[in-house]
Amino acid sequence: MRNWVFLIVALIVAAAVFTAALLLRNDYYLFAGYVVLQYVVLATAWNILGGYCGYVNFGSAAFFAIGAYTTVALHKLGANPGRYLSDTPFEALGALFPLSLPTMIVLGAVISGAVGFAMGYLTLRLRGVFFAIATLAMAVVLQTVVINWDFVGGSRGAYIIGPQSITLGPVSLTNIQYLFLLMVLLVVFALWIARSIERSRMGLGFATIRDDEAAAEASGVPTLRLKLAATALSGALMGMAGAPLPYYIGYVEPAAAFGLPYAVNAIAMPMIGGTTSWAGPLIGAILLGTLQQVATVTISSVANLLIVGALLVAFVIAAPVGVVGLMQEFLRVAAPGRLNFRSVAVILIASYCFIVGILDIIFDLPALQAAFQLPLPQIVNSSAFWIGVSGILVSGLYMVSAYGLLKLQRWAPRIAVLALIVSIAGSAALMWLSPEPQKVGLRFAMIVIPLLAVVCLGNREVKKLYQSQPGPQSGSRPVPA
Repeated sequence: MRNWVFLIVALIVAAAVFTAALLLRNDYYLFAGYVVLQYVVLATAWNILGGYCGYVNFGSAAFFAIGAYTTVALHKLGANPGRYLSDTPFEALGALFPLSLPTMIVLGAVISGAVGFAMGYLTLRLRGVFFAIATLAMAVVLQTVVINWDFVGGSRGAYIIGPQSITLGPVSLTNIQYLFLLMVLLVVFALWIARSIERSRMGLGFATIRDDEAAAEASGVPTLRLKLAATALSGALMGMAGAPLPYYIGYVEPAAAFGLPYAVNAIAMPMIGGTTSWAGPLIGAILLGTLQQVATVTISSVANLLIVGALLVAFVIAAPVGVVGLMQEFLRVAAPGRLNFRSVAVILIASYCFIVGILDIIFDLPALQAAFQLPLPQIVNSSAFWIGVSGILVSGLYMVSAYGLLKLQRWAPRIAVLALIVSIAGSAALMWLSPEPQKVGLRFAMIVIPLLAVVCLGNREVKKLYQSQPGPQSGSRPVPA
């Protein structure tokens, strides 16, 4: 697919997502969706340097905060330009204020990109862990500067009051609707940039740096220039992601803007999704971002980093190539020529098992939490304890079967069928014992979808795929049927 075709398709999908969010008529989905989309941009930006070039950046939160504090500074200038710009060489610029949010996003990207370029010039002669430590030190230095900069609030933070509504031609949008729209467009732009790089000569240069920088340099690849371009692009996109933040939360302080969740998620999301493709950060950010929003509602926001850390450790051990890499390995064996029914069916079933497994854990943890608040002798006898334990066991079956299905292990279909049958029985029991009208549709879907999955796993072509060989890890590939 050509880049301009990809851009048009991405814009159509973005328009559909924005329209669907408006049709839900619930601002919660806009607030939660904004955070997920923000992480898509942040993860894509990190992947340009960390995934394509192989230089791990621990200073993602710093570039994100630069974008946020650029907006804070420009908003404060726009509130009273005569006070801050009079009797200065920039007095004539007062007529340009107040600036629109898109303009602040662009300026945030420019400043973050310039800082990224400067950081790269100073640190890119370092490699490996030394470069990572240097980026972390840069983030600490920038946070110290902001804490002592009274103009943007310093350690006290700064309040930003955004407009109640924004008029775009004949359409009037609320503040959160406008921010959601801007973030959707930023996602499209970031993905388009990442995909364009991946399929260009610059992308090939990044790949040579990641694979063997010394050999690339000996072959005449301008490694320093490419790395400087990567740091500038990565920093600019991170700044764009952070620029709308003050209008989203209304109050910005250094501890929040430079917060650990931004740095951790920026690294974890591409690594879980896959670092060698533009689709990896997208999948990882949607998966982890959505799970964190669900955990915030069902458990607590404190559990967010726990979920990210657990998944990151699991993927580093079991699937270091990420979700995209797992699927590519599976398709090379299951559908070496082109996609077919059995490969698509297995991917869909594995995706369903993985997502349901994680969601089950999140929804079952509150039951265990309630059980452990009881006196010790009553814990084992409580129904909440056994509901939580059984749910987590079923979740484990789901996630193990998802991994085994994509790894083409012979035992995987049997484990998947067992988990699906247990899930069908549980949903049917809940539907019978507590037929709540608002949950009937969901429970019916939780019966029909696993039934269809069991039927697909019983298909002759799918069975043949798993009966041919133990799997690609055994040393020989299965023979495609």
